[in-house]
This record gives sequence, C-alpha cells and structure tokens, in this order.
Amino acid sequence: MREKMDGDKRPKTPEDDDSSLDSLFSLCKVLRGEEGCPWDRSQTITSLTPYILEEAHELIDAIAAEDSDRVAEELGDLVFLLIFCIEIAREGGLFTLRDVVKSTGDKMKRRHPHVFGEGDVQKATDVRKQWEEIKLQEEPEQSSLLEGLSPTLSPMTASFRLQEKAAAVGFDWPKPEDVIVKMREELQELQNALSRGRREAVGTEIGDLLFSLVNLARKLGENPEICLKHTIAKFQRRFAHIERALNSKGKTPSESTLEEMDELWNQAKQEEQE
Repeated sequence: MREKMDGDKRPKTPEDDDSSLDSLFSLCKVLRGEEGCPWDRSQTITSLTPYILEEAHELIDAIAAEDSDRVAEELGDLVFLLIFCIEIAREGGLFTLRDVVKSTGDKMKRRHPHVFGEGDVQKATDVRKQWEEIKLQEEPEQSSLLEGLSPTLSPMTASFRLQEKAAAVGFDWPKPEDVIVKMREELQELQNALSRGRREAVGTEIGDLLFSLVNLARKLGENPEICLKHTIAKFQRRFAHIERALNSKGKTPSESTLEEMDELWNQAKQEEQE
C-alpha cells in the first residue's frame, strides 16, 4: 500500500530510519513490489552482474585513491547489489540470506582449523598454504592448485593470484632481489627477440616480463592493479598539464614537438615533487 509521507507519495519501508541490513532487504521488497520500480522488478541475478562488476571496480578506484568516504559509499553500493541478488533468489525459492551466511560461515571455519579446530599454524604464509590445501580437498573436480580462477579476472589480477597460490605451497623466489634478477633476464630475452627480428617471440617475451613485474609487486607487498592505477592517474595529470600549457600558446599536442612536450612533462613532474 502506498502511503503519503510529508506530502509526497514515496513508498515507506518498515525500517526507513534503520541502518541495519534488514532495512536494505525491506527497500528491495518495496522496489520490487507491485507499486515499486518497473526497472527493479525486471531485474534478475544475471542482469545485475554488469552492475556488480562496475561497482567492484569503483570500489577499487576509491581504495586506490585512499578516499575513505568514497570507499564507504562504494561498499554500500556493492552491499546493496548483493542484497538485491539475495532477495531475487529468495523470491525464486533458490536460497535466502540465512543460506548464504551459513554456507560462508561453515567454509571459513573449515578453512581456519588453527582457529576453530586443533590446528596449530602461526605464520601467515602457512595459513595461505593450509587454505589452498583444504580448498583443493573440498573441490575434487579441481585437479590442480592453479585451477578455479575466474576467467573474468584481469590478466594482472589473475597473474597475482596464480603466483600467490603457487607461493603458498613453496613455489616462490626467496627474496624480491631474485625476482629483479629474473626481470633483467626477461628484459634481455625481449631485447634479443627484437634485435634478431623475431617478431613472433616479442609478445611472449613481453608477457614474461609483465608476469615478472607482477611477481615483484607481490613480493614487495604491493597490489599491481593499484600501482598501475596510480601510474595511469599520474600520466593523465601530467599530460593534462601539457595540454593546458600548449593551449595557453594557442597550440595542440599534435602541433608541437616531442621535445616541447617532454619539457612540459618534466615541468609537471617537478611541480608534483615540490
């Protein structure tokens, strides 16, 4: 039933002033109700997947920007979409929030026997190893430790996770310096392919070099996706500086020389450092 509130005709949810998850479920019910929103009523879990992916990327952007207000906002958007999916599943008799929470809670307890069982693991690296071993036991259809990654992951994140999984069972370079040596080796192989005109090998060598860079980031405790996002933002800022400086002279980048743009780039870099 549609109720008036302060003169408007907005549907009132039972927990309008509540900040609990129940209020979001109530909101979903109103949006998908007979007097709710046609767009929301037409959605399925499948149709919501692009928005889930988009919100996840926006959350990653906010984390990279170290903006806590945006992180909170994007987390909220993502939580709402997940609750929306659970509500759709409940309507279809597939599963409920209770099922989701129980399944996840049971899995977390199984994979943390050192906390909830009789295991005795002290180091974080050993915890990762234990996690991967238990996961492999629970998924018998998975014949390799490195199987099971989502094909929708970006190549960089997939590389990071593959290396992390392999490292969990001891297949890893002891020190970051070892990875740097490997990177130099990969760079030399790329240079050899270029100098010998072996174009068919260039792509492979570039891939090997990028894989090594991701490995170095992991060894140094850095997220390569976040690192690259920072660099992209920096490149955009500095190129925008070049465009503004040239525009003040009545010129565009295509009408200037590389030397002129390089000088403006270094100027932007100097200003950032100062």
